[in-house]
Amino acid sequence: MNSRWTALAVIFFSFVQFTLNWFDVVPTFSGVATEMHLTPAQIGMIVGLFIAGYGVAHIPGGMIAEAFGLRFAMLLGIAIETGGAVVSAQAGGYEVLLVGRFLCGIGGSIYLGSAIGLTAAWFRNNELATANGLITGVAFTVGAVLGLHGWSPLVADYGWRTALSLGAAFGVATFIVLLFLFPEPPPAEREQIGAHHLNLASLKRTFGNRNLWMLGITFSGGYGSYFTAAQLLPAFAAEHLQLTPDIAATIAALLLVSGMVGGILGGWLADKVFGPTTTMTGAFIVESIALLLVPHLGLAGLMVAAAVIGASAILGFVVWIGFPGLYRSEIEVADIPTAAGLMLTIVAIGGVVVPTLYGKLVEAFGYLHAWTFLGLATLVATCACLAVRKPESAHVAGRQQTDVIFK
Repeated sequence: MNSRWTALAVIFFSFVQFTLNWFDVVPTFSGVATEMHLTPAQIGMIVGLFIAGYGVAHIPGGMIAEAFGLRFAMLLGIAIETGGAVVSAQAGGYEVLLVGRFLCGIGGSIYLGSAIGLTAAWFRNNELATANGLITGVAFTVGAVLGLHGWSPLVADYGWRTALSLGAAFGVATFIVLLFLFPEPPPAEREQIGAHHLNLASLKRTFGNRNLWMLGITFSGGYGSYFTAAQLLPAFAAEHLQLTPDIAATIAALLLVSGMVGGILGGWLADKVFGPTTTMTGAFIVESIALLLVPHLGLAGLMVAAAVIGASAILGFVVWIGFPGLYRSEIEVADIPTAAGLMLTIVAIGGVVVPTLYGKLVEAFGYLHAWTFLGLATLVATCACLAVRKPESAHVAGRQQTDVIFK
C-alpha cells in the first residue's frame, strides 16, 4: 500500500477512537444517574464538561503540536483522552466523573488538530479534501455511531463502568498502532511536522491570517445549527408531529449517519468537480435551506431534511477544515494544528450561542421562528466566505509535485 494511504488508514483508526470515547458515555447515563443519584441537570453537566475541555484546548493543542511535533501531540491527545476514559470508568463520585469527561475533551481537542495537520502533510499536494472527508466525515461518524449505538449492548450486558473501560482499551490500542505502525512522513514535510516551530513568526502567520478568521465566521452559524438539529430535532418532531420516541430517535440517527455520505461526497466534489470554495459554500447554503423547511414538513419530508442537514453540514465541514492546508504560501504544515484550532474556537462560539437562542425563540415565539432563525443564521454566516481568498491556485500548483513527493 502507498505510504500516504497507510498513514491515512492509521489516522482513520485513531479518529474512530476519538469520537468513540466522546459519545460512548451517552448510553451510560441511565446507569450513572441511578448509581450516583443524579438529576437531569447533572447529566447535562457530564456532556458540558467534555465540550468545555474540547473547546478550551483547540489553540493550546495546536501550540503543543508546533512546539513538540505533530505526532507527539497526536499521541499526547490520545493518551489524555484515554486517561480521561479510565478516570470516568473508575469514578467513585460525580465530581471525579466530571474531571474524567473534562480530560477526555482536552485530549480529543489536542488530538484533532494534529490529526488534521498530519493528514495535510501527506495529502496537501493532492486529494486533501478526499482525505479529510474520510477522517473528519466517515471516521468521525463511525466512532460516534459506535459509541451511541454499539456501546449500548455493552452497557446493558456488562455495566457502564466496563463499557467505558472498553472504550479506554480502544484508545490504548490506537496509541500502540500510531506509535509503531505510522509510516515516515514525506521528505518534503518531514522537518515541518517535527518540533521547535512555535515562535512569534508562526503565531503571526496564524492569528494574523484574515482568511482563517473569516472561515471561522463562515461556519459559525452552520456549526451551531447542525448540533442544535442533532440534539433537538427529535424533540421537535415528537411534539410537532406526535411521533413515538422510537421514530423521533430514528430521525436523529438518520441525521448522524448521513454525515458519512457527506464526508465522502464532499472530498470528491472539492477535489474533482467544483473546487473547495464552491463546494463548501454550496453545502452550507443547502444546509440553511433544509433548516428553513423543517417546521413545514411532515414525517417523510422531515426524514429527508434530517438526512440533508447531516450530509450537507459534514460535506461542508470536511472541506472547511482543510483550508489551512491549501494555503501553501501563507500557512506552513507546522502551523496547521493551531490554524485549525483557531477556526474551531471561533465556530465553538456559534456552538454555544445558536442553540441558546434557539431555545429562547421556542419559548417566546414557537418552533417556526426558531427553525427559521437556524436557517438564516447558517445562511448569513456563510456570506463571510465572500471575504475568503480562494486557495485553488495553490492547490493545483501543488499537484505537479505529487508523483515526486508521494512514492
